[in-house]
Amino acid sequence: MVSSLSVFTRKVKDLDKKIRILCVQPHDKSTIEAIRSIAESNSKIEVTMYGSFEKISEITPAEFLKEVQIVEGEMEEENVSRAAASVNGKTPAVLMKGNINTAVFLRTLFRSENVKIAGRLISHVSCMEIPDHPKLLFITDGTVNVAPDLREKAEILRNAAGFARSIGLKCPKIAVIGINERISVTNRDLIEAAVLSKMAERGEFGECLVDGPMPLDTALKKEAALNKGIQSEVGGDADILVCSNLESAANLIKGLAHLGKSRTAGLLIGTGFPVVLTSRSDDEFAKMASLSIAIVSAAG
Repeated sequence: MVSSLSVFTRKVKDLDKKIRILCVQPHDKSTIEAIRSIAESNSKIEVTMYGSFEKISEITPAEFLKEVQIVEGEMEEENVSRAAASVNGKTPAVLMKGNINTAVFLRTLFRSENVKIAGRLISHVSCMEIPDHPKLLFITDGTVNVAPDLREKAEILRNAAGFARSIGLKCPKIAVIGINERISVTNRDLIEAAVLSKMAERGEFGECLVDGPMPLDTALKKEAALNKGIQSEVGGDADILVCSNLESAANLIKGLAHLGKSRTAGLLIGTGFPVVLTSRSDDEFAKMASLSIAIVSAAG
């Protein structure tokens, strides 16, 4: 059980595998410092930056600047394309978004050949360190898929399960969130949650435990699950929450971050390689935590 995002920065230090960090436009201090902190913790990490040499050199310590490769480029789309194209099957790689518009970054990334070759639905997972909660909580998808249907929810769940296993959760417990535990034939989300649960029971998502539909209290509080008579290995102990749509996931994540004082990290999965997707306003810790999780996942 992992209770802190900082665990992943410590795991990165112990990795005995070459990993490449490919960052698009690290033109801001917090991104540079996050990369530097991670790279200096493990000599096997190689860093390539795509963007303006002038902007990068202005904010990068001289000694660290000597250790990185910079691919000069002024156009945002060109920088994303070059970074994504440089991913190969020889060395695990992590792609990181720097100071660049998210819409431009995603649009260009989704057109790249390496992502097309992966041939999977792309989704986002948020990693939440919540005060007084005993372990990290992973929530999907609050960024990419607006109103997923059953097929898309199955792919979102498959992505999340694979990601969880890649960072060391051998059999992740996944709750498919719904407004009620009881299935109503008039509520599509509740029916689809039950279908996903049955698909998992028959082994369609690999090694994991899936149950749903489950409201938040049933998924996260064992007492609530028991009081409702829910006999479930997932109930009260979920590692991952699969939400009905982007709006519900995003609002849950924002509520935990702004009202619950949670620390967050996040990345794209399903791309064929982990992609660190943080906001330009995120602080150094959020970027460092996201990068650390992505590296551990790439090495896993």
